This record gives sequence, C-alpha cells and structure tokens, in this order.
Amino acid sequence: VMFSKLFFALAAAVALADYAFIEVTNPADVAGKYGVGLFATFSPKNSTRDRTRFVIAKEKYACKPLQGVRGNIAVVRRGKCEFMKKVANAERGGAVGVIVVNNASEVYEMSGFGGKKPGIPAVMVDVESGEKLLDAIGRHIRVTGRIVRFERPLFDASIAVLVLMAVGTVAGGAYWSAAKERDGASRYERIDAEAEDSEEEEPAVLNEYFAWGFIVVASLGLVILFYFIDYLIYVLVFIFCLAGAQGLYLSLTSLSKTVLPASCNRASFTLPQLGQITWMNTLVTILSVGLAVLWGLYRKASFAWILQDILGIAFLLTLQRTVQLPNVKVAGILLVLAFLYDIFWVFLSPFFFQQSVMVKVATGGNSGEAMPMLLKMPRLMDPTPGDSLLGLGDIAIPGLYISYLLRFDYETDNHWVFGDSFSSTRSKIKGAVIGYFSVSMIGYVAGLILCDIVLIATKMGQPALLYIVPCVLLPVLILANSRGNLQALLAGKGEGANGAEMPKDTNFSMDSMSESKNLLRRD
Repeated sequence: VMFSKLFFALAAAVALADYAFIEVTNPADVAGKYGVGLFATFSPKNSTRDRTRFVIAKEKYACKPLQGVRGNIAVVRRGKCEFMKKVANAERGGAVGVIVVNNASEVYEMSGFGGKKPGIPAVMVDVESGEKLLDAIGRHIRVTGRIVRFERPLFDASIAVLVLMAVGTVAGGAYWSAAKERDGASRYERIDAEAEDSEEEEPAVLNEYFAWGFIVVASLGLVILFYFIDYLIYVLVFIFCLAGAQGLYLSLTSLSKTVLPASCNRASFTLPQLGQITWMNTLVTILSVGLAVLWGLYRKASFAWILQDILGIAFLLTLQRTVQLPNVKVAGILLVLAFLYDIFWVFLSPFFFQQSVMVKVATGGNSGEAMPMLLKMPRLMDPTPGDSLLGLGDIAIPGLYISYLLRFDYETDNHWVFGDSFSSTRSKIKGAVIGYFSVSMIGYVAGLILCDIVLIATKMGQPALLYIVPCVLLPVLILANSRGNLQALLAGKGEGANGAEMPKDTNFSMDSMSESKNLLRRD
C-alpha cells in the first residue's frame, strides 16, 4: 500500500497517449509493421517522411552525440541515460526521428523535464518489435520506412471495468470489516461454539500518530525507490507475492466458513511435529501459495494480469478486515495527507529531482519490471497492446475510511446498505434515509469518474486521490453536520440525531461487544 500511489492516471495516461507504428517499406522481404509505439511527452507527435532510412546508432544507448545518422531515423536502446538526452543527442547528429527499443514487453510515454525540448519525433517500441527491427536493419544494407502517427479511442471499456473492480473491492472489504457490527445483536444473544475456535484476530486500530508516520515513511521509501528502483523492484515483487498469498488465504478461509457446512471446515488429519491440520486450510494454503508463485514466475506473461488482480484484490479485502480506523478525525488526517502526498510526488517533485518521482517508481525505472502494487486490465476496445492500471493505494486508503463509515452506520442504525433492514432496540436517527457509507461510496465512484474526465480533457496523468479525497470526505462531513452527528463521527462514538449519546445498554460498539462476549464465556 505504501508505494502504490498510482493514479488512475498511469492507466489513463497510457490510454490518452499519442501512438505510432513503425512501417518498413523496403526491402520487400522485411516490409511490414514493426509494432506499436508511444511518442515521448517532450517530442513532436508527427509522422516522418516515407522511405526514410533506419540506422542503428553506433553509440547504441545514445548517451553521447550520435554520428552517421544525419537525415535518418536513429534506432537506439533504452538505458544508461535519460530519454530526453538520447533524443537530443540524435538531433545534434542530424537525425529526423528516434526509435527507442524498450527492454520489456510494455511501452509507455517517455518523459523528461528541464532543458530545451527536442524538435524531432521520438517513439518507444516494445523489446520484441524493436529486436525484430534491429535484426532486419542488420541483415540489409539499406532499410527504409517511416514513423506513422495514428489516432486511437480516448476512452476504453477497461477503465470502466477497473472502476467496477475498485468499487466492488471497497464495498466487499467494508462489508467484511463490519461483520461484528452487522451481526452484533445475534452474537450477544447466543454463545457460538465456533467463536471459541475462531482463527480471526481482532483488527489493528490505527491512531492519528500512525497517519502522520505513514506519510513520512512512505515519502522516505519513495525517495529510496527513486534512486534504487532498478534493484528494489524485485523486493517489491517478493513482498507482493507474500502479501497476496496471505490475503488470499485469509479471504478464502473466511469465505469457506460462510458458505460451506461446518463439517467441511472441521475435517482434519494429523502430521508428525505439526499436529492436527484441517483439509480446508491445507487446500487453501496450496491454492494461495501456488497462485502467488505462479504469478511471480510468469508475471510478464499475457495471462499474468488475472493472477495479479486476484492477489491484489484479496490483499485489499484482508487489509480492510484486519486494519481499522477509529474515527473520521484519524481518517481525515490520513486522507488529507495522502492527498497532499500524491500532489507533491506527482507534480512538484520534478522541481527537486528533475523528473516525477512517482512516475519513475510506478514505471519500474530501467529494470524492465512493472510496479506490482496495482490492478491491471487489458484494453478492450483498442487494438494496440497495453493495460489500464489502478494503484492499490487508491483503493486501500479510501477503503479504510469507507469501512469505518459502514461500521458507524450499523452501530447507530443509520443506514440502508446492502439491502439490510437492521432492526434492534437501538435508537434510530430520525430522517436518516441514507447512511454515510452509501454517501461515501457514491463519492468514491464520482471521484474516479471525475479523474477520468480530467484525463480525457487535459491528456495529462492525474493522481486519483486528488479527486477521490474531496468527493468522499466533504459530502460526509456536510451531511453529518446537518444531522448533528459530526462530533460523533470525529470522536468515533455512536450518537443520535441531536447529539445525545445512545443508551449504554444498547450501544453495540466494538469494545462493548467484546466485553459482553467475554462475560458470556466466563459463565
């Protein structure tokens, strides 16, 4: 979560980028299209003249001024120096265009800041297409063709799918997080034998010191990644595998206890040194670890996005279940700090680091790896290769806040969510037709949609939290103030519409439920 800041942005930035394909027209035996590339953000987006010669730069990384490229399209490799420097060196040598061969199967917009922008088009192509082009040039004395710019859809259905995935994950995680508040009355009235054997631990409750510390540590971690991303990216891959496997295990074990008969979950066998082990836990462990290992080994395969999304969603669901915010005060501090954090590291960091720290880390630097802490969805309406992306942090941080609001709604009977009609002896907030959870979910959807609209209008990547945070926070605070519940939300206490504290004997807060269950067990 700490390093997954991606902006809906990185997905939509790719979806809105200017594309080109490399066309070879001569000689006939190598003629054809050599992959689809992305124009650099700092270069002109125009086609080159037909029958322009492609040449392989002798200085293959173009980190020094190029020779022998005048009037030609220079083909160079990624690495060793900044993209803008490569293109500038090719332009000094008289090249009319530059093709940068990536060291991975993905392509993205090459970015650069500071200095004079080059006046020739520069395009990045994936490693497979680039190697094919280099091979064709190497086998012939003269290979000619052109860089061709083409239009593509501004919007792709994969973005809508990502929004649905994010909204479903946040709603599902909140529902799981509020299990005790939702079932509080029935748990109070009975002694459940399964509760004695429950493997679920009490959630960790964060305080305002954590919120401040989180942003400080996240910022320091981001700077470290900025300088050492080529090496630390593999550490992040390993951490994602561990977190995804654990999240999937906890999610599946909880699901099995909900939908399967108790006998299925209790069937067990005995192993020396390990004791009694249930068959269900064994199967879930094998499945969870197996999927994580499979993703780790084949993370660059065409099907890897499915495994990555499964592991990412499972991790997010578990995070909302095992970590909780105690009130809107802490949630507000965390959201506002995350809001400022994204703005600084996306838009302001280039003034201090010569390039966007967030963008470099999110794209994996020169490692050839992609940041794993995100959800992926292949583009559905676009023939060009690539994915729409959404960072886990843009789901996790709002998700913790929205989960708290659902728990508050259940505790105060102030809701209509998930089709529930929660009736009990607890006092109801008069006139409360819609709960704070529902308001925040509407705001979350609106924030994602607003972010996408701005991306389409400006054709510039935007940090999603810039739009999500105001949309989920302000409507809830305004509504709570109008209902007289603002202090209750800020303090984390269930109160009535007029601010009067709810009766102690009917206030089913987490602490009171836990105390009641312990009293029942002692009897």
